[in-house]
Amino acid sequence: MIIRAVLILLTVSLLASCSTLQNTSNTLYRQSLNGDWRLTLIKPRPGTEATSLVSVPSNWTSSGIEHAGEAIYSRQFTIDNHPSPKIDSEHRYWLDFSAVDYAAKISVNNQDVGRHTGYFSPFSLDISNAITAGDNQLTVVVSSPNEELTADWSLNKTLIKGVLSHHDTRPGGAWSDRGQDRNSGGIWGDVTLRKTGLVAIENVKVNATVINVTQQQTQGNVAISLDSDYQGLITLVFSLQNDVKDEKYQITVPVIEGKQTINWQLPAAQRSLWWPWDWGTPDLHKLTVSALINDNESDFSQQNIGFRTFRFDDDSGVFYVNNQAYFIRGTNYIASQWLGSVSAQNYFDDIQLMRHANINSIRVHGHVAGLALYQQADKLGMIIWQDFPLQWGYSDEPDFIRDAVSQVRDMTDMLYNHASIAFWCGQNEPPWDATWMKYKYPSYQSDKNIDLTEAVYQQLLTTGDTRIVRKASYTAEHPWLGWYSGSYKDYSNKPKTAIISEFGAQAMPDYHAVIDMLGEKPAWPLSAEAIEQLNYHNYQPRETLQIAKINEGESLSQFVINSQEYQRLVTKYAVEQLRLNKGLGLAAIYQFMFNDSWNSITWSVLDVERKAKPGYFALQQAYQPLLAIFRRVGEGEDGLISVAIINDSLTDHHNVKMQIKDNNSLVIWEIKNLNIKANSQFTVLKNQLVAGLSTAITLTLFDQQDNVISKNEYLPQDL
Repeated sequence: MIIRAVLILLTVSLLASCSTLQNTSNTLYRQSLNGDWRLTLIKPRPGTEATSLVSVPSNWTSSGIEHAGEAIYSRQFTIDNHPSPKIDSEHRYWLDFSAVDYAAKISVNNQDVGRHTGYFSPFSLDISNAITAGDNQLTVVVSSPNEELTADWSLNKTLIKGVLSHHDTRPGGAWSDRGQDRNSGGIWGDVTLRKTGLVAIENVKVNATVINVTQQQTQGNVAISLDSDYQGLITLVFSLQNDVKDEKYQITVPVIEGKQTINWQLPAAQRSLWWPWDWGTPDLHKLTVSALINDNESDFSQQNIGFRTFRFDDDSGVFYVNNQAYFIRGTNYIASQWLGSVSAQNYFDDIQLMRHANINSIRVHGHVAGLALYQQADKLGMIIWQDFPLQWGYSDEPDFIRDAVSQVRDMTDMLYNHASIAFWCGQNEPPWDATWMKYKYPSYQSDKNIDLTEAVYQQLLTTGDTRIVRKASYTAEHPWLGWYSGSYKDYSNKPKTAIISEFGAQAMPDYHAVIDMLGEKPAWPLSAEAIEQLNYHNYQPRETLQIAKINEGESLSQFVINSQEYQRLVTKYAVEQLRLNKGLGLAAIYQFMFNDSWNSITWSVLDVERKAKPGYFALQQAYQPLLAIFRRVGEGEDGLISVAIINDSLTDHHNVKMQIKDNNSLVIWEIKNLNIKANSQFTVLKNQLVAGLSTAITLTLFDQQDNVISKNEYLPQDL
């Protein structure tokens, strides 16, 4: 049932009497059920204890348990001062689960209260008829199986877990039978007992829109989903607050028993906008919605919202934020293979490291992360590209497609209000697009997953939240030059797509991390057994030695250094060459990837402990919003040079001085009185001869006060 409500604007003094957030024992009640739970494995592996105490929230592998399949979580809880449900007819009790991987069957006091499927989405269960005064028994049967190891199993997956079940950054990698080790199952989100009145708020979705950017005129469509055991009139009270403004509204609407949605229009008004961190302040507004029955609060919901606009013109290759062209300097991100181990502080720290590297957008690669990531991205002004967790191939069975569509709806409902999310994306390299799969899978068919991709895409389109919807992250957007094919120097060619959503090269973490993978200091050269162990940790020897042609050197430590140096070279060169296409048909680039999600050898610029590789500093330098880029045409000191300046910021720079310093001879050339427009690129020198200039140079930009505003250093091998 959908009810369209009429707005009644009240004064602040009238609303002050409503007591909208009184969390008393007679009204609202929340009790954490996190902590120690008993875990009983069904069909445990030989040598594995069947029963143990584990911490919730967490994935069971974080407790050192190697298991796939079913397991039973159980604990007791007590509701203080709770009268008999037969007597207390004015309240309802709920179990709120933030996330369970993968499927869950829940019972309270041996009474089934509900089921859920999907590793990332929150769900709530009404347990009012199952609880008793005093002690209650809560049991959750969690099912997180591995895919059955049939022929071409990973082309026909049946679990929607994205990179958490099949990927080349997982334990075992993507192409071995051990690629599903360390299963991600478990109750990895918070568990909460909640008390409400007869009308409970299931969800509040706010489509916050900008009418006029210049005047900051905004409005919003608010959809309040209710679950009611009451029929009659209720009052909905709305409070919208930020640091400088407090708005309050109230409506009275009829409700019936059952589920229904109330639609309300947030009035047009001048409000501060949300901006990405490198362009302004990511202003958020706290919206509180309270449901009242006869002036008594029955339930409330709070969420942060932001007013901003996103738009993408695929034909011209331009992405817009608040109607201004914005170049994305992004990264791909998987915080961990076991999301229960990632705290809000961890997400905050990672985003700060990204900002320090001048990254302005995150592609949440092939999975849905913990809710705290999106909350932190909202606050810290980081633009999000959100993948639905379809990674490569899946079943084409109609039941699976229906399940995928249902989980798309769960994802967009869960993340709807997050101002940071600009993109929804349906599937990463679907088989019908990824023709390289014909070399991996004997049963590959060129029409594989066409119906699945289209169904997911159509469901994303129904979200209707003005975000950019992409059917897939296409193989053509993942050039991988210098790693899977070609040379990294090929990045000097104009890209064929408006978005490059994956590029990079592998690099080993430091020497001690590699020793940890091997278990002991190995003999040199590495034995076949040692290489196989590194392969388990995602090392790709063919690409490393035959395509990238990285020199192994005379020791493992030298191999580590050479591996990291190659990644640095690729990162610097690729980013600079791609950024030269700003305004020429390229809207976004996403380096692959930010951090290792376990102790492994991947394409990340930080290891699992967030220790920086040289590639991180290369990315930091090449992603500077204001950057002078050097190119040499021809070989040696007699080659012609070109210099372009990229400015991604909203700041004009006048009377800028540029120095070209030869780091060998220490000779400096200067160009003065450069005027650099905001959000632009222009050529300073084109095919100029600078006699005697070596291949070790530094480009430095100075403002009118002679302060350094950008510096870009080149080693001889960079050119």
